[in-house]
Amino acid sequence: MLALRDVAKAKGITQAARESNLNREAMYRMLSEKGNPNLLSLNKLLDTLGLTLSISMKETAA
Repeated sequence: MLALRDVAKAKGITQAARESNLNREAMYRMLSEKGNPNLLSLNKLLDTLGLTLSISMKETAA
């Protein structure tokens, strides 16, 4: 989350909040060390920043 905060800061937190339709103060809390965003808010922010979240199967050694 802290790395994502750096990306959001580079874009501008206020602008990122506006574009993702999130409250600026809530975004600061979400991106704090103790932040715990819900998936919908996280996805909105990632979309605004041009990023995606993906999950894949772990490869196992045969």
